[in-house]
Amino acid sequence: MYNPIYVLTFVAALGSGFVAGIFFAFSNFVMKALARVPPAHGMATMQAINVVVLNRWFFAVFFGTAACCLILAIASFVRWQRPGAGYLLVGSLLYLIGTILVTIACNVPLNDALAAVDPSSANAGRVWTNYLKNWTAWNHVRTIAALVAAASFSFALCRVYLQVHPRGSGMTSAALPYKPEDWPRVFEQHLNAGDLDAVLTLYEPEAHFVTGSGETLVGHDAIRKALGALIDAKTHFQSRVARSETLGEVAQLYTDFEGTRVDESGNTVSVRNNAIEVLRRQSDGSWKLIMGDPNVRPAP
Repeated sequence: MYNPIYVLTFVAALGSGFVAGIFFAFSNFVMKALARVPPAHGMATMQAINVVVLNRWFFAVFFGTAACCLILAIASFVRWQRPGAGYLLVGSLLYLIGTILVTIACNVPLNDALAAVDPSSANAGRVWTNYLKNWTAWNHVRTIAALVAAASFSFALCRVYLQVHPRGSGMTSAALPYKPEDWPRVFEQHLNAGDLDAVLTLYEPEAHFVTGSGETLVGHDAIRKALGALIDAKTHFQSRVARSETLGEVAQLYTDFEGTRVDESGNTVSVRNNAIEVLRRQSDGSWKLIMGDPNVRPAP
């Protein structure tokens, strides 16, 4: 779960929420307070704010979040089948268009026009009145855009978390492989940890599994017993993918498993399997086993 995209999503959620908070303050009370003082004083104060705000810390948050959004927007297309990809795209576009573009195209020109006016001039009052109306309206837009973007990124984080930790499943770990070649490694990790529920998440509900005796087990309930026996025997594997072939939504792996288990006499014995696994891509982009035979290939 803790990959670069997850980290960027977290940073984007934090940054857009922070920016939304700044803009909300202006929409909610700063501009209203400036409207209550004499126009010359309000205009001079706003001109000072527009100068002071141009600092590296604000730029780091404002444009740093935009950089994260740009990367996430591209990544959402590449990872469209992954959980939360739609939320990443929506959040990125909202921030880039509704916050960055609105600021550059609308609020900044208004700030530049205000900076060119002397607060003590005859037309300062008219300019200030128009500025308050137009600038605040566009500030409402970018506030809402940044706030909804933060919510969208938060939803994306939740979707990934719930994929890894399904509610009500009782699973202690349920990491899923998003590349066919990663399936044996994830299987190995869960089995070696003794987490039977997590191992079963790697199998489709009607998966077929061939035992050492040649019996074909179908479905989670039957496969659970076979895998449970491996865990009870304290089986520990190390896997190596010898070959992988992917065609569309289906992949076939040729995997060598080596390890140890404890036999009925309490002795530790070596275990070796040369397996074939057939996997299918799921709607969330993960890969699950639909057929596995750990004994079909002869030992090299």
